[in-house]
Amino acid sequence: MQFQLQDELQALQDIPNYPIPEEHDVESMDPAAVDALLEGAVQSVADSSDAITDPHIFDVYRSLLKYADHLAGNVLSGLLDSITSALHAELDATTRDIDTDASEAIPHHREPMEKFAFLLLWFVIVAERNTSASDVVEKPKKGKGSRKKARTEEWNWEDQIPATLGLISKVLRLKTHRIWITSTERDTFINCLTRPAYVVSESEQHMKVQNIKLSMYKVVCLAVKHHAHSLLAQISIMQSLQYYEHLSEPMAEMLTILAKEFDHSQLAEEILREISTKEFNAQDPKGPRSFSKYLIKLAELSPRLVLKQISVLLRHLDSESYPMRMALVEIIGLLIREIASSEEGELEAREKQINGFFELLNERFRDLSSYVRAKVINTMAKLLDLPHKFPKERLTMTTWVIAALEDKASSVRRYAIALLTKLILTHPYGLMHGGLLNLVDWESRYKEVAEELQKIEASELEQAKADGQGGDDDNEEEGDEGSDEEEEEAGDETVRMDEDGESIPPTPATMKSMRSRKSSMPSMATARGWSVSFEDPGDSTAQISTIDEEEDEDEGEGEGDTTQRGDKPIEEDEEMEDFTQQFDEQEGVPQTPKTVRHGSPTSTVRNPRTPARSRVPRTPKTTQSTMKKPKKKSKKNRKTDGLVMSTMTNEQAALAALQSNQLLHLRLRKRYYAEALAFIRHIEGAMDTLQKLLVSTSKAEVLESMEFFRVAHEYQFQSAQGGIKKMLHLIWSKDNSSTSEDGKELKGIRSRLIECYRNLYFDPLPDMDAKQQINRITRNMIQLTFEATLAELTSLEELMRTMMEDHQIHQDVVSKLWQVYSSDKDIPKAQRRGAIIILGMLAIANRSVVSQHVETLIKVGLGARGKADATLARYTCIALQRLNGSVKKVKGSLSDKSLRLPMDNPIFTKLKDAIEYPCRRRDWFGMAEQAINCIYLLADRPDLLCDKIIKLLTRRVFGKKQSTPMDVDLPDATQDDSGDVTMASGASAPSIAPQNSSDSGDAFELAQLIFFVGHVAIKHIVFLELVEREWKHQKDVKTSAAKHGKTTGAGNTAKDGEELDQVAGNAEDEIGERIAAIRETELLYSPNSLLTAFGPMIVKICRSPNKYKSQILRTAAVLSFSKFLCVSSQFCDEHHRLLFKILETSRDPDIRSNVVIALGDIAVCFSTIIDENSNELYKGLSDEDLVVKKNTLMVLTHLILNGMVKVKGQLGEMAKCLEDPDQRIADLAKLFFSELSTKENAIYNNLPDVISHLSVGEHAVDEEVFQSTMKYIFGFIEKVAPLSSKGHRIEKQAENIVEKLCQRFRLVDDPRQWRDIAFCLSLLPFKSERSVKKLIDGLPFYQDKLHEEAVYSRFNEILQKARSNKSANKPDTELKEFESILTDFKEKGMEDEALEKRVEVKKAAAKKRATRRSECNRIIPRVSHPDLTSAQLGGRRRQWRRQKTLNNY
Repeated sequence: MQFQLQDELQALQDIPNYPIPEEHDVESMDPAAVDALLEGAVQSVADSSDAITDPHIFDVYRSLLKYADHLAGNVLSGLLDSITSALHAELDATTRDIDTDASEAIPHHREPMEKFAFLLLWFVIVAERNTSASDVVEKPKKGKGSRKKARTEEWNWEDQIPATLGLISKVLRLKTHRIWITSTERDTFINCLTRPAYVVSESEQHMKVQNIKLSMYKVVCLAVKHHAHSLLAQISIMQSLQYYEHLSEPMAEMLTILAKEFDHSQLAEEILREISTKEFNAQDPKGPRSFSKYLIKLAELSPRLVLKQISVLLRHLDSESYPMRMALVEIIGLLIREIASSEEGELEAREKQINGFFELLNERFRDLSSYVRAKVINTMAKLLDLPHKFPKERLTMTTWVIAALEDKASSVRRYAIALLTKLILTHPYGLMHGGLLNLVDWESRYKEVAEELQKIEASELEQAKADGQGGDDDNEEEGDEGSDEEEEEAGDETVRMDEDGESIPPTPATMKSMRSRKSSMPSMATARGWSVSFEDPGDSTAQISTIDEEEDEDEGEGEGDTTQRGDKPIEEDEEMEDFTQQFDEQEGVPQTPKTVRHGSPTSTVRNPRTPARSRVPRTPKTTQSTMKKPKKKSKKNRKTDGLVMSTMTNEQAALAALQSNQLLHLRLRKRYYAEALAFIRHIEGAMDTLQKLLVSTSKAEVLESMEFFRVAHEYQFQSAQGGIKKMLHLIWSKDNSSTSEDGKELKGIRSRLIECYRNLYFDPLPDMDAKQQINRITRNMIQLTFEATLAELTSLEELMRTMMEDHQIHQDVVSKLWQVYSSDKDIPKAQRRGAIIILGMLAIANRSVVSQHVETLIKVGLGARGKADATLARYTCIALQRLNGSVKKVKGSLSDKSLRLPMDNPIFTKLKDAIEYPCRRRDWFGMAEQAINCIYLLADRPDLLCDKIIKLLTRRVFGKKQSTPMDVDLPDATQDDSGDVTMASGASAPSIAPQNSSDSGDAFELAQLIFFVGHVAIKHIVFLELVEREWKHQKDVKTSAAKHGKTTGAGNTAKDGEELDQVAGNAEDEIGERIAAIRETELLYSPNSLLTAFGPMIVKICRSPNKYKSQILRTAAVLSFSKFLCVSSQFCDEHHRLLFKILETSRDPDIRSNVVIALGDIAVCFSTIIDENSNELYKGLSDEDLVVKKNTLMVLTHLILNGMVKVKGQLGEMAKCLEDPDQRIADLAKLFFSELSTKENAIYNNLPDVISHLSVGEHAVDEEVFQSTMKYIFGFIEKVAPLSSKGHRIEKQAENIVEKLCQRFRLVDDPRQWRDIAFCLSLLPFKSERSVKKLIDGLPFYQDKLHEEAVYSRFNEILQKARSNKSANKPDTELKEFESILTDFKEKGMEDEALEKRVEVKKAAAKKRATRRSECNRIIPRVSHPDLTSAQLGGRRRQWRRQKTLNNY
């Protein structure tokens, strides 16, 4: 039977059932017989390759391959060697016959070649199957059969693949058309010959080997190039892309080799066209991902090839599959890179293509998939690394990226921040002024150039009017032509072009001439492609436009003299000449800020070769008229025999040429500045959004935002300082590393913050000596304190402490800070204050910073300078407090490691002098507060010193006034000062405003006294606690000594120890009771207590606001009154209602704010008193002042979360704050509910009260606000914890809420409440079957409300949610019945409602008729006549009515 290759290939698809006429049962043969069988066949084929045509020999090979699974390794190796050797011999014979043109012998080679190709294909299939079945070969075991397994191991198919594919490549070089006449037969043979290559490629492991991969590429490329294998290869490649994801990139590489090395790009183009017609399903993740990888790799390797077919591929931008859209976005980026870096074609066509591609990328910013939007941003970021700066698209790109900062996807926002950072780093505005982007500097430059340009244009216009009298209109057209000719001449002088339109570097002589002329600047800037539309720089939408038409400007034919430049500043001329020379001689490299020194990516500005046409700037229409008139004059002069030229001297000609060049230069600079201003304003406008991202919950966003502000600060953006300050609060973040979405490990926020601040303010600069470095670092540290808020100073303190502990601050810097603080020079107050603030912060980590300079602190801060500057004295007191160290007190510990100084220490003398020094400035209160803190922290007997100070201040207020010279020079309290006023204990301080009453002097001194007394009272409580602890400690020491010193009999030891413990416990109780009694009865009520006299006085001042009108006095009195309330529960019980009255009636928001904070402190001290009046505290949430509202929310948050106040239905007021217009209050409220949700059942228990509070009554909110509020709160009910027990509990809570809400329907009649309840029901998850049943069981409660459209729609939403549940116990039948019941009741309700309306209408009509009838009866008297019948009487009445009607008419 004749061998038919096509039939055999078809039968080979089912190898177990493959028919062999003379089949050998290899499976049952022993190894020796198999070896003998193979050896005989091998010998026959080795003698002559034609022996394969013998059916017996051929069947031997087929039998061995059919049972190859049972063959040993040496047999497989011999089998492969035999097939390949015979094929090689047959190939040589065939080649010889074809070369010698032996036409008779050539056809005889067909059958052997087909059989060898068939056997080789079969062998490859078998080898690949065995390799995939056993990827890991077992180690040979010792004993019987070990030799066979060892032989199996020795043969490795992977090592034989390159040689096998290489042989196939040699066969493919045959002239097959001489052997196979018909194309079908030839295609069958080629398909059989190339099939092994495709089979090998299906193994991912093989395609990782470079030799195998290249051999496979070669086989396919040869078949396609020389044997018309394109169609079959296309089918195979498409199948590979569909089913084998690992072949995506190798197939792209293969087609690239085919196109470049074999000059055959048709196959790749056909595959691209076929891919363009495919439809990708969004539910199929594998196929689109494989094809997208292929397209991206092909675009990387052969962008020009993809560019030809991009028009058909772009349809996938609207594909359902987002991986395909992502691939197209990346491909567009690769094509932009190719076009921008290529010089093929005209510049205008290339720019048009780039512009079109950028428009496509911009459209993808609105893609539905966040992955696509993120890919767009990443693609643009890669484009910014190119030498080409894309000036036309840069501002548009910036606009889109800024909009992406508010994207809902965190990854998009993160990449948008990174792209903004790169836009700054690669900006093209650094050639002239060093690269810094300070808005004020650029605005001043623009203004300067605009004014200068306006002057020159005005003078030129006047000259043109003077010299161009008559004939201008006649010669206007000729003037335009002349200007064009002159422009071409000027362009030829400036830039020489080769035949292809590319710029040729100028010769040294030309360069010298160009440097001497101002006209070199236009070609320099236009070479970078810069051009700015002539719009006002205040318009941030000014777009960059590519220069694509020539400038109608005469640059002048004369060279001009650089020394004759009129009033042009010399420094600017030299700068521009150096700048031009640098650009002409080498590629321009902009000077970047400090970012370069710290390793951040920088932009290398290159000079793309640009045709001459783009090197001449286009003149805006607004300036064409002023430029054309001088040219008309020059044309006219040439036409009138040089009449004017004969009268012009050489000096005037040179000046005119210079003026023309200068005008062109200024116009170009104006464009340059306007473009830079537009970019700067775009970035400045995004700073607020970026500051919000600093507190994002996404760690990656926070890190990128920090990097952005670091870079923006180095480039001197004005708004960057705000971000740097806000970034400081991140020092409180938990410093833990994590992994981002792309698998990269992210640094901790805290460590990254320290690195940023060290980079900005502490790292040394390379061009400074050691002294300059120390001065710079010191100056930076001090400047961080300028205009800093209390929160910023607190965060800065933590930063300084951390850096000091890590030894990141050099001792020389500390010494320099002391030098600044103690300087005898009259330096600004802020500098001296900043120095002591930083020193106090550093002393937290190392108390030796201040302990070694106590004398300096006393001399400067508490001396003459401190008396003149109370704020300096205040921070000096804070620094002195660091002498006590920063050891945290352990709760329950009796040990006290604090430092106590004797009362004769000079520190206390100076503190006393500072407090007593007459001062009427508001910053005295802050100084006095910290001085008292310092006294109570360091003094051994602080009460003695404070007693003296109180008496002295009392004598000053109530004693006989003495006129002193100092009284005349005292600054008045109404004067403003930068010092802070912190009179309150806790988190807030009053802001004391100036007073205008006539008793301002006495009132201010009284306010000082009252403030001092109040703060001493609150600090004395703390001191009593320390005394109590010290007494207990001493008692504990004595008890321990007595216990260990007792050496009586061993039998009594245990008993005595118990007795001693009991005695010690009783002693501690006695100490605690004694201290409590002192606090309750002696401090404010004992006749021996100095504070006793001030309690009634303070209460009287607080009760009489009309009598004591001084704002400072009232603020100090209320603050001290609040502190007195914290001292004694008796005093608090007697007077706490006054505090609530002040909160209700006071018009001063500062007083109300202080009262709110004081109530929080009182609640901590005496919770029962405040708990009884908690409703009064919630009123602060409705205060019109934002500070009062914010403080109230913070206080309530603290009290509720710590369990100090019980919530009694007032949580609705807290919920109102979720939708507060002020973002800070809304964020605080969200934080409160987030923390409250962690408390067990807290939100669940208060949910009904919140719904009632917000839905009905005087506290009700708008329906839209209600819905947004409840949606946020119900989010905590819906969250199911990972623990099953907690999950079941939350499901149970949801069921109970369903039941309670359904029952609430029967208690309300207001449709608004129906809608609110239905909305709340729709927010529940309905994940359990019981929740749905509860809803169905509650149908009688709400069935009569379903006619309300909003209620019915909410229940429909619940149905959809319940049906989407994937639970196995989902009640589908009940849901269908419930749906039909809802529909029926809705229709019935609508009918009932319509019936009620009709009844109401009829009732109204009847009532109207009755009213009309009674009115008629009232107007028409009833006539009774005994002779008239009732019918006659009725007719008489009708007659009267008609008469009455006619009369009315």
